[in-house]
Amino acid sequence: MAGGDALGDALGFRDAAALAVLLGPLALLAWLTGLPFLLPSLGPSAYVLVARERERSWRPLAREVVLGQVVGVAVAFAAVRVLVGPLAGLGLLPHTATGLHQVAAVVVAVVAATVGMTLLDARHAPAYATVLIFALGIPGRASGVLVFCGGVLTLLCLDAARCRITSLTPVRGR
Repeated sequence: MAGGDALGDALGFRDAAALAVLLGPLALLAWLTGLPFLLPSLGPSAYVLVARERERSWRPLAREVVLGQVVGVAVAFAAVRVLVGPLAGLGLLPHTATGLHQVAAVVVAVVAATVGMTLLDARHAPAYATVLIFALGIPGRASGVLVFCGGVLTLLCLDAARCRITSLTPVRGR
């Protein structure tokens, strides 16, 4: 390995470039459409995918990312709908009955996500950020859930392509 490559790896340039490849297209897609293809919880998910090159094979991790994020968004959205009703980007409403229902939705969603991810053997810590984002009603429509799930799948497709291009063989792992 050349000295410049070692220095770049030591400074994190390789990981930074990989993260830009994964998150840049999602950010552009969100910007172009105005839809929630990219939410803050996908940043840590992308980092987990990039960092896994040194630790885990791709397929089980991809399964964990998809199932963890899908379980998280589904239970959070369901908890809000059942306990609060429709919310659209309101965040937590302090000092109101609706806000107290939101607190209950957060608790129920976190518990349900934990049980769901455990049963599916897909514990994905970044999905808890998704749980909180959706439990607070941001975004608040069912279409936002589907769009976000599309963003998760797009993230994995981008990572698979990145791995193929850089010869990391995502299909078989290591």
